[in-house]
Amino acid sequence: MKATQPLRIRPAQVADIDQMVLVHIQAFPGFFLTLMGPRFLRLLYSGFISHATGISLVACTAEKPSEIVGFVVGTTQPQGFFSQLLKQRWFSFGVASLWPLLRRPNLVLAKLWSALFYRGESLPDQPNATLLSSLGVKPALQGQRIGHQLVNAFLEHAQTAGAPAVYLTTDQSDNAKANQFYTKLGFELAGNCKRPHGRILNRYLIKLNA
Repeated sequence: MKATQPLRIRPAQVADIDQMVLVHIQAFPGFFLTLMGPRFLRLLYSGFISHATGISLVACTAEKPSEIVGFVVGTTQPQGFFSQLLKQRWFSFGVASLWPLLRRPNLVLAKLWSALFYRGESLPDQPNATLLSSLGVKPALQGQRIGHQLVNAFLEHAQTAGAPAVYLTTDQSDNAKANQFYTKLGFELAGNCKRPHGRILNRYLIKLNA
């Protein structure tokens, strides 16, 4: 096992967005959001940082405090977050989508249409749960428990904000590592949901102590 590096985890700032996008691209090659490109990702992550309900954290090592090695973002109100973000920045998201749309029109159109109605795949019996939307760690540093520390810090921030629980979704198939990662952290499988093109996502939930 790789040695664990001392970490500093802090709230993300606007100046961190470019590095967060870089980590995302490295951590999720071939994923839809990565295919949408850096401009689209910058808009998305700046939305989490600037929104009042957003929780955005970054991790830096003691050796290189200016270099971001991982991040986690989410929102305490997923039912309203994504619709508000689209309403506020629809033009910018539209412009950022033009080049990906020209390259892969069928895929991008279907995904963007789905995004218009996306509400974070919330759980009916946990309407006030906080959504952990994205977690990324530089591939070269995976295995050093950076993701564990980021998730634990996210849970603490959600609890401070008054959230009774935190939930997330991740792919069901060909994704054993991620599914095991969240169950080891204490998340419990709370069902699944079907996305466009037959993609099945597992929903995970962890209840926070009062």
